[in-house]
Amino acid sequence: MKRLALGLVGLLLVSAAATSADAPGVRPRALTKHDAGSRLRVFGSAGDPALENPAVTAVVRKTDGFLVDFWRNRPVLPTTAQLGTLTDIDAIWQVHPIVRLGDKSAPALASRVSSLADGVEVEGVAVLEGVRYRTRTVHRLHPREPRLTITTTFSVEGGAASGPIELGDEVKWGNTRYYVEGLGQPRLKYEGAAKWVGRRGAGGDLMLRPGPGKPMWLDYTSAKQPGFQGALTALFFKGKIAVGESVTVTRELAFEKIPVAEPAPLANPGTLRVEVRDENGKPIAAKLRVDREGDKGAIFPPDGDLDGSDRFLWTGNGQVSRALPPGRYRLLITAGIERDAVEKSVTIRAGAEAKIEARLPRVIDTPGWIAADLHLHQAPSVDADIGLPERVVAIAAEGVEFAVATDHYVVTDLAPTVRWLEQRGLLRSKLSTVVGSEVSTLGRRFGHFNVFPLKVGDNVRYVDVTPSELFADARRASPGGVLQVNHPRLDPKLGYFTYHQIDDATGEMKVAGYDPKFDTLEVYNGDDAWNLKAVKKVLADWMHLLGRGHRYAATGSSDSHSLAFLDPGLPRTLIRYGRASSDADDVSAKQADVLAALKAGRAIVTSGPIIEASIDGKGPGETARGKTARLRVVVRAAPWIDVRALEILEGAQGKRVVWQQIPKSRRPLRLEKTFDLPVTGPTFFVVTAQGERGLPNAARDGTTPFGFTNPIWVEP
Repeated sequence: MKRLALGLVGLLLVSAAATSADAPGVRPRALTKHDAGSRLRVFGSAGDPALENPAVTAVVRKTDGFLVDFWRNRPVLPTTAQLGTLTDIDAIWQVHPIVRLGDKSAPALASRVSSLADGVEVEGVAVLEGVRYRTRTVHRLHPREPRLTITTTFSVEGGAASGPIELGDEVKWGNTRYYVEGLGQPRLKYEGAAKWVGRRGAGGDLMLRPGPGKPMWLDYTSAKQPGFQGALTALFFKGKIAVGESVTVTRELAFEKIPVAEPAPLANPGTLRVEVRDENGKPIAAKLRVDREGDKGAIFPPDGDLDGSDRFLWTGNGQVSRALPPGRYRLLITAGIERDAVEKSVTIRAGAEAKIEARLPRVIDTPGWIAADLHLHQAPSVDADIGLPERVVAIAAEGVEFAVATDHYVVTDLAPTVRWLEQRGLLRSKLSTVVGSEVSTLGRRFGHFNVFPLKVGDNVRYVDVTPSELFADARRASPGGVLQVNHPRLDPKLGYFTYHQIDDATGEMKVAGYDPKFDTLEVYNGDDAWNLKAVKKVLADWMHLLGRGHRYAATGSSDSHSLAFLDPGLPRTLIRYGRASSDADDVSAKQADVLAALKAGRAIVTSGPIIEASIDGKGPGETARGKTARLRVVVRAAPWIDVRALEILEGAQGKRVVWQQIPKSRRPLRLEKTFDLPVTGPTFFVVTAQGERGLPNAARDGTTPFGFTNPIWVEP
């Protein structure tokens, strides 16, 4: 009966689509500055044509003709738990026509955008494999309902299509799972025919479907792992078009409940109640991993909130209460890499409460060092469907003390959210925040760059700029601030070094236009944490650049975009900003002192091992003198973190001068030793430490603990 009911719902959707397409549109108006500034993720600018009815507003960008905004005019709660109660948020990133041939595609870019009496018209051109396609797209909004009809006529102007051409849209509408007609539960990847596709999230469920009785094929196979869903390609025509011929396709974008069966409520659950405190008995933020004994599968939905996502729960005030099906569970309770963990087995019985009290004492003292995550995304980013309160609690639960908000295309301040949580007793661990942005290049795409601190509203130019233009504008917006190159070896559009074809052996850039005038380099990105070969390749790049005379500080950051993927603080940068009487004082460090220390390289990077290294009292970022470098190394780690090897690297080529096995241990002190290293000329040393067993609290199993220092420079 359930399948039959869903089939009837599908028929109703087609009928609704026909009604929407036949209804008259609404007259466009110009987007205002207030419109653009009144909600998150708005890509339209004042003056762009907007279509508005009582329910929704749609915006078409004049510069390229893309549909870039579609939002609810009245507050509607998101339909993904991770977004919390956010209602002032746009629902899409962009939707635009494309022409595809094999594995190549081209967008139809606007030559003219104009207002009609009942819609917005975009004339555009796409060029693919020498063939020129003319497009005419009309956007019409239903006068009352949250439905937008898009009609595009594709015609061939010159050349001849080689092989079957495919016509459709590229859709970006939130970093969340996609539901497809007939599949039931959402899938990370799908390629095939469908009557509709939808996503849950900002503004409620949002669906895309073809015109009545017309076909649609979907392709979203680029996602590599949960957490980065990626763009969706929706195709509405496959075939050949001769010169002078045309094809018209119609589709509808609508806020509408996705017609899939909802998960059944828990039957006869029990309750898990946990209280988490520090060594002084004070409540602290913490993270709980929950595994059903004998079952490695996720317990909670992947888009869940602090009360459960994947296998994890989070608390900002040390209090957890969660209904669970009866059964036997294993718990791991952590609060960052400087504290011990608690492992427990617990039995949940129907209608009963299981209570656990966990003490997580600090086992590694680091006064004068502040734990920083310099690359964090939340709802203002178009690809991060996580609310700000959820993000802040997750950061604090990992023991991060210094958090930099780095959203794409916008400047975000987490401080008001921190205050809001503290005032309501929902956050008991102290957290210092920095206003920043990840400047992600568009048009001419050559990489992503963090800039901080910034003032809210004062972003850096990122469209059709050169590296030198971007860097100059970053210095204008953040005088004396930090300019960081992020994930430099991602694909050429996202990785600065890849775009400029860095030489693996020397660090020389082979493509013109490279600007070396940045401050820090994200050597260890959270997306690479499961693959240390990728991390060590960037580590080698960095050492090559140091050998070429650059004094870039190396950093490690999570690049977290959700709750249960790319955990905040994995990795992190520990910055030696000065002196402090206790670890509790670190979060009160002056921001200027922390940033100055970071730029000077007085820092280490780690996902677990904490390395103290010095030569005659000179640490990372400093210069020692002598013909023999007496390098003192101390490696510590919390008992639940594995550390099994030490390596000391020298100079531009990263020559291994020491490798030593570290005995297996649960004691915080893993190694304390001094190495005498000969110095024949100006050089530098970098110390690394690595484990063999994966971090048990990481979202991705098999994430190996790894840490390294910034260089200690030596002059003979």
